[in-house]
Amino acid sequence: MTEQKEGPRVLYVEDNNVDVLVMKRVFEDLFPQGYELVSTPLGSTGLSKIRSEYFDFVILDYNLPRMTGLEILEEMKKGDISIPVILVTGQGDDEIAVKALKMGAYDYLVKGKLEEKESRLSILELWDLVTYMKQDTGADLLSSLTQKRTTIDVIADILQNSLYGIGKTTLVFKSNMNFKRIEKYLVFLITKGFLRHDQNDKYTTTEDGKRLIKAIMDLKALLNK
Repeated sequence: MTEQKEGPRVLYVEDNNVDVLVMKRVFEDLFPQGYELVSTPLGSTGLSKIRSEYFDFVILDYNLPRMTGLEILEEMKKGDISIPVILVTGQGDDEIAVKALKMGAYDYLVKGKLEEKESRLSILELWDLVTYMKQDTGADLLSSLTQKRTTIDVIADILQNSLYGIGKTTLVFKSNMNFKRIEKYLVFLITKGFLRHDQNDKYTTTEDGKRLIKAIMDLKALLNK
């Protein structure tokens, strides 16, 4: 497989070769334009790669020898490493999944269900978010806005609704999304510095977030000319 710029470069920390092969099949289907899936069985090696190499996002198995996926996530948090993370848990590990989300993971996948539709959609949605955040407010983003409205509009709605501070339940209602789906956007926007979450459980748009809203609105005005 040849590395291509169009697809993501992803680190998969997994000690089970069968699961690595399954993930490769998933990526081959999702990214026919090309991708690079770097895998390692050790959490320590994975953490070293995260610190020294570029990845669009990271997929961590929870059950790793000597270092769990949550421990890697904690080390990333301590080191202020903002690469988006998806955690892979075992069936029935709901508490671990919730903990991962609270620690800043974008989403979690269930082992044994990696090839199912929900898992595939989660990976694609994360890549969609990463792609938008990597783009400038220029021709590439302008072109993509004419083809996809969901991601950029959801981002704009969340930031607009959070201008003066808002609770999560109200934000879910106003954004017309369920808790799990909006959580992914909230984590991503907080990680990127566009949204702030305070001790009173309120979400507030930052100054960078306000500038992002303006950029989106300016682009939409250009599209409507």
